[in-house]
Amino acid sequence: MSASIDGTAIDKVLRDAVDSGAVPHVAAIAADRDGVIYQGAAGPRAVGEGDPVTVDTLFRIMSMTKMPATVAALQQVEQGKLDLDAPVAEYRPEFAEIQVLDGFDGDTPRLRPPARQVTVKDLITHTSGLGYWFWSEDLIRWEKATGIPNVVAGSAASFKAPMLADPGETFISTATSCRS
Repeated sequence: MSASIDGTAIDKVLRDAVDSGAVPHVAAIAADRDGVIYQGAAGPRAVGEGDPVTVDTLFRIMSMTKMPATVAALQQVEQGKLDLDAPVAEYRPEFAEIQVLDGFDGDTPRLRPPARQVTVKDLITHTSGLGYWFWSEDLIRWEKATGIPNVVAGSAASFKAPMLADPGETFISTATSCRS
Protein backbone atom coordinates (compact mmCIF):
# COMPACT_ATOMS: atom_id res chain seq x y z
CA MET A 1 0.00 0.00 0.00
CA SER A 2 1.31 3.41 -0.94
CA ALA A 3 1.84 6.10 1.66
CA SER A 4 0.32 9.49 0.94
CA ILE A 5 2.52 12.55 0.79
CA ASP A 6 2.14 15.88 2.51
CA GLY A 7 0.34 17.75 -0.25
CA THR A 8 0.37 21.17 1.40
CA ALA A 9 2.70 22.64 -1.23
CA ILE A 10 0.72 21.06 -4.08
CA ASP A 11 -2.54 22.39 -2.60
CA LYS A 12 -0.99 25.88 -2.60
CA VAL A 13 0.04 25.58 -6.26
CA LEU A 14 -3.52 24.58 -7.19
CA ARG A 15 -5.09 27.43 -5.16
CA ASP A 16 -2.60 29.94 -6.58
CA ALA A 17 -3.40 28.83 -10.14
CA VAL A 18 -7.11 29.45 -9.52
CA ASP A 19 -6.55 32.69 -7.59
CA SER A 20 -4.32 34.10 -10.35
CA GLY A 21 -6.92 33.33 -13.01
CA ALA A 22 -4.62 30.90 -14.84
CA VAL A 23 -7.35 28.23 -14.59
CA PRO A 24 -10.99 28.40 -13.47
CA HIS A 25 -10.63 25.23 -11.41
CA VAL A 26 -8.26 22.31 -11.12
CA ALA A 27 -8.27 18.77 -9.76
CA ALA A 28 -5.13 16.67 -9.41
CA ILE A 29 -4.39 13.10 -8.46
CA ALA A 30 -0.94 11.55 -8.30
CA ALA A 31 -0.37 7.82 -7.99
CA ASP A 32 2.45 5.37 -8.04
CA ARG A 33 2.31 1.62 -8.61
CA ASP A 34 0.95 1.13 -5.11
CA GLY A 35 -1.92 3.61 -5.33
CA VAL A 36 -2.88 7.24 -4.81
CA ILE A 37 -0.25 9.36 -3.07
CA TYR A 38 -1.91 12.78 -3.50
CA GLN A 39 -5.30 14.17 -4.39
CA GLY A 40 -6.52 17.72 -4.22
CA ALA A 41 -8.66 20.32 -5.94
CA ALA A 42 -9.23 24.07 -5.99
CA GLY A 43 -11.83 26.45 -7.38
CA PRO A 44 -15.54 26.25 -8.10
CA ARG A 45 -17.12 23.50 -10.23
CA ALA A 46 -18.59 26.21 -12.46
CA VAL A 47 -17.28 29.74 -12.85
CA GLY A 48 -19.15 32.15 -10.61
CA GLU A 49 -20.73 29.43 -8.49
CA GLY A 50 -19.90 28.33 -4.96
CA ASP A 51 -19.98 24.53 -5.33
CA PRO A 52 -16.30 23.48 -5.10
CA VAL A 53 -14.59 21.23 -7.61
CA THR A 54 -13.43 17.88 -6.19
CA VAL A 55 -11.30 15.03 -7.47
CA ASP A 56 -14.61 13.27 -8.27
CA THR A 57 -15.92 16.12 -10.45
CA LEU A 58 -16.63 15.01 -14.01
CA PHE A 59 -14.99 17.06 -16.76
CA ARG A 60 -15.57 17.01 -20.50
CA ILE A 61 -12.30 16.05 -22.10
CA MET A 62 -13.31 17.03 -25.65
CA SER A 63 -10.43 16.57 -28.10
CA MET A 64 -8.62 14.09 -25.92
CA THR A 65 -11.25 11.53 -26.91
CA LYS A 66 -10.18 11.39 -30.57
CA MET A 67 -7.43 8.79 -30.21
CA PRO A 68 -9.28 6.30 -27.98
CA ALA A 69 -12.42 6.70 -30.11
CA THR A 70 -10.41 6.01 -33.27
CA VAL A 71 -8.74 2.96 -31.70
CA ALA A 72 -12.14 1.65 -30.60
CA ALA A 73 -13.55 2.22 -34.09
CA LEU A 74 -10.65 0.41 -35.72
CA GLN A 75 -11.13 -2.51 -33.32
CA GLN A 76 -14.77 -2.62 -34.42
CA VAL A 77 -13.57 -2.66 -38.05
CA GLU A 78 -11.27 -5.62 -37.25
CA GLN A 79 -14.23 -7.47 -35.71
CA GLY A 80 -16.37 -6.80 -38.79
CA LYS A 81 -18.84 -4.66 -36.81
CA LEU A 82 -18.02 -1.32 -38.46
CA ASP A 83 -17.48 -0.42 -42.11
CA LEU A 84 -15.16 2.55 -42.70
CA ASP A 85 -16.80 3.27 -46.05
CA ALA A 86 -20.36 3.21 -44.71
CA PRO A 87 -22.24 6.47 -44.27
CA VAL A 88 -22.31 7.57 -40.63
CA ALA A 89 -26.10 7.78 -41.04
CA GLU A 90 -26.15 3.98 -41.30
CA TYR A 91 -25.17 3.93 -37.61
CA ARG A 92 -26.69 7.28 -36.54
CA PRO A 93 -29.61 8.09 -38.88
CA GLU A 94 -29.91 11.69 -37.66
CA PHE A 95 -26.48 12.37 -39.18
CA ALA A 96 -28.13 12.34 -42.63
CA GLU A 97 -29.85 15.62 -41.71
CA ILE A 98 -26.63 17.63 -41.27
CA GLN A 99 -26.24 20.33 -43.91
CA VAL A 100 -23.26 22.38 -45.14
CA LEU A 101 -23.10 26.04 -44.09
CA ASP A 102 -22.76 27.84 -47.40
CA GLY A 103 -22.70 31.43 -46.13
CA PHE A 104 -25.31 33.91 -44.95
CA ASP A 105 -28.08 35.99 -46.47
CA GLY A 106 -27.88 38.94 -44.09
CA ASP A 107 -28.10 37.27 -40.68
CA THR A 108 -29.79 34.13 -42.00
CA PRO A 109 -27.57 31.07 -42.43
CA ARG A 110 -27.64 29.58 -45.92
CA LEU A 111 -27.51 25.76 -45.77
CA ARG A 112 -27.32 23.16 -48.51
CA PRO A 113 -27.12 19.37 -48.65
CA PRO A 114 -23.59 17.93 -48.68
CA ALA A 115 -22.20 16.66 -51.98
CA ARG A 116 -22.21 13.18 -50.43
CA GLN A 117 -22.87 11.61 -47.05
CA VAL A 118 -20.16 11.59 -44.38
CA THR A 119 -18.50 8.19 -43.97
CA VAL A 120 -16.97 6.67 -40.86
CA LYS A 121 -13.56 7.09 -42.50
CA ASP A 122 -14.28 10.82 -42.93
CA LEU A 123 -14.82 11.13 -39.18
CA ILE A 124 -11.60 9.29 -38.35
CA THR A 125 -9.50 11.28 -40.83
CA HIS A 126 -11.02 14.68 -39.92
CA THR A 127 -12.43 15.13 -43.41
CA SER A 128 -16.11 15.02 -42.43
CA GLY A 129 -16.56 18.76 -43.00
CA LEU A 130 -17.48 19.29 -39.34
CA GLY A 131 -15.62 22.05 -37.54
CA TYR A 132 -15.17 23.73 -34.21
CA TRP A 133 -16.99 26.93 -33.27
CA PHE A 134 -13.93 28.28 -31.45
CA TRP A 135 -11.97 28.29 -34.72
CA SER A 136 -14.81 29.32 -37.00
CA GLU A 137 -16.44 32.73 -37.15
CA ASP A 138 -19.08 31.16 -39.43
CA LEU A 139 -20.11 28.64 -36.75
CA ILE A 140 -20.18 31.33 -34.06
CA ARG A 141 -22.40 33.41 -36.32
CA TRP A 142 -24.61 30.35 -37.07
CA GLU A 143 -24.94 29.65 -33.33
CA LYS A 144 -26.06 33.25 -32.66
CA ALA A 145 -28.54 33.16 -35.54
CA THR A 146 -30.10 29.81 -34.62
CA GLY A 147 -29.76 29.80 -30.82
CA ILE A 148 -28.52 26.22 -31.03
CA PRO A 149 -25.62 25.87 -28.56
CA ASN A 150 -22.17 24.46 -29.24
CA VAL A 151 -21.03 21.27 -27.50
CA VAL A 152 -19.93 23.03 -24.30
CA ALA A 153 -23.57 23.29 -23.18
CA GLY A 154 -23.76 19.49 -23.22
CA SER A 155 -26.99 19.54 -25.21
CA ALA A 156 -27.75 16.98 -27.91
CA ALA A 157 -28.99 19.95 -29.97
CA SER A 158 -25.33 20.84 -30.60
CA PHE A 159 -25.15 17.89 -32.99
CA LYS A 160 -27.29 19.89 -35.42
CA ALA A 161 -24.36 22.19 -36.20
CA PRO A 162 -23.66 22.34 -39.94
CA MET A 163 -20.57 21.20 -41.77
CA LEU A 164 -18.11 23.82 -42.96
CA ALA A 165 -17.17 21.88 -46.10
CA ASP A 166 -18.34 18.90 -48.12
CA PRO A 167 -17.28 15.51 -46.73
CA GLY A 168 -13.94 14.30 -48.02
CA GLU A 169 -12.94 17.70 -49.42
CA THR A 170 -11.06 19.37 -46.56
CA PHE A 171 -9.01 18.30 -43.56
CA ILE A 172 -10.42 20.18 -40.58
CA SER A 173 -8.59 19.89 -37.30
CA THR A 174 -8.82 22.02 -34.18
CA ALA A 175 -6.14 24.26 -35.68
CA THR A 176 -7.59 24.64 -39.17
CA SER A 177 -11.35 24.95 -38.83
CA CYS A 178 -11.60 28.61 -39.87
CA ARG A 179 -12.83 29.35 -43.36
CA SER A 180 -11.77 32.55 -45.01
